[in-house]
Amino acid sequence: MHTYCVVTQTSSDRAMTDTNHAPYDTQEYMDLRYWRKQAAEGELNTFPCIAAWSDICGFGNALKDAGWNLLKLKEEGLFKILSQAYSLLGKPFISGVPPMPTERILIINDGVARTTDLSDSRYIQHLSLLFYVRDLLMHHYMLERQLVEHNLGLRTVLAGGERCQYSPQKTTGHSILHYTNEPSELGKGLLEQQFVYNPAEFQMNTAFALAYSIDALGSSSGLIPNRLYIEERWLEKLNAVMPEPSVVDGQVIHFLWRGSPGISIFFDNCISIDVKGITANVFRVSRFIVHKGLEGEQTEFPMSEHDLPNA
Repeated sequence: MHTYCVVTQTSSDRAMTDTNHAPYDTQEYMDLRYWRKQAAEGELNTFPCIAAWSDICGFGNALKDAGWNLLKLKEEGLFKILSQAYSLLGKPFISGVPPMPTERILIINDGVARTTDLSDSRYIQHLSLLFYVRDLLMHHYMLERQLVEHNLGLRTVLAGGERCQYSPQKTTGHSILHYTNEPSELGKGLLEQQFVYNPAEFQMNTAFALAYSIDALGSSSGLIPNRLYIEERWLEKLNAVMPEPSVVDGQVIHFLWRGSPGISIFFDNCISIDVKGITANVFRVSRFIVHKGLEGEQTEFPMSEHDLPNA
């Protein structure tokens, strides 16, 4: 004869085994508390950096002419052009593991922002940084040539400054959803969503802010489209970590390699402008040369072929 024992779980028993999940138990909440504490106690770190802002000139007019209708813009081929811009500018020109210089890129509609920390000269590879400078200028040159074929233009501004992270980089559904045990299918979808994008490298980034602000001044300040502009703080930040600092000689900026010019950047104007309370001296690049000593052959790039009077 067998005896069976049936165990019945009461609601109180189930409550003892349930696991509740709340936003204040998550790693995101811990990160939020950490950054609040760091900011409140003045313990935030700042990092020297350089940034670039590349703006497609004429995009606003195209949007206006299409009546802000994306279907019409698609039919006119504008998204193909934006895809070309992404292919050329949507990739890092220098990459490494921090504190080595490594680029971060943020794409916003018709503009591309990029920033690179330069926090420790011990981790700087001179040749890599020279190639980074070359690629910044060369990719502007290549994209500009494509854009002018579509009656558009390109203006790029390089600037230097600092950055300071003061908050978490993201907020997802984990900071919103309360649930018990396993979330529902809807809850799982909510947990996977990222609601806030706040990249650390772009938080309070004065280099990016300066590059963007200079570009916003536009043609009325002498910043004509289809040119690349170098703000002097960009040179200062690079020179602070370069084994051989760049030299401004007349209307040429020489980036040195083994005692001789590796890259020579020519400018046809130095524009002094007021930007939000500071004076910025901006070099308008007209051409640049990559010398044989750096690459094995000399290559010259014209940078003033497509000057336009208006954006």
